Amino acid sequence: MIFKLLRALRHALKPETTLSTLDSSALNAAIATLLIEAARVDNNTTEADIAEAKKSLKLLANIDSEQADELIRKASLPKNRPTSYLPLTRTINQNLGYDQKCVLIGAMWAIAHSDSHIDPHEDHIIRKISDLIYVSHRDFINQKIKSQG
Repeated sequence: MIFKLLRALRHALKPETTLSTLDSSALNAAIATLLIEAARVDNNTTEADIAEAKKSLKLLANIDSEQADELIRKASLPKNRPTSYLPLTRTINQNLGYDQKCVLIGAMWAIAHSDSHIDPHEDHIIRKISDLIYVSHRDFINQKIKSQG
């Protein structure tokens, strides 16, 4: 009896992670901004960085190429650079599950690896975002290793 009650309570308190219940535009903008930050932070944004960011955004946000292009374009504007990562990571934490957060960290690593060199600034920002979205260090390293291949 108590187990049924606990299960029902957990189910009722479990946050929904479907895009139909989210403000998907804010979530997609947050994802795009973090991906562009990973591309921009080494002061050498290449076409490979942008292509990887678009590919990752399409996968994470489940959107088409046109929408991904528009979100990446907006996130790339200097006026849209974040002054703090907390609002972005709060949106991520409220709307994505742990596995999706790991995919986001993996996407950031793929962008960092797209020029075959990891800049210390890239490592720092990915580590910082990983901490802010509560991805374990083990999964942070696993995503780094996966993206090298």
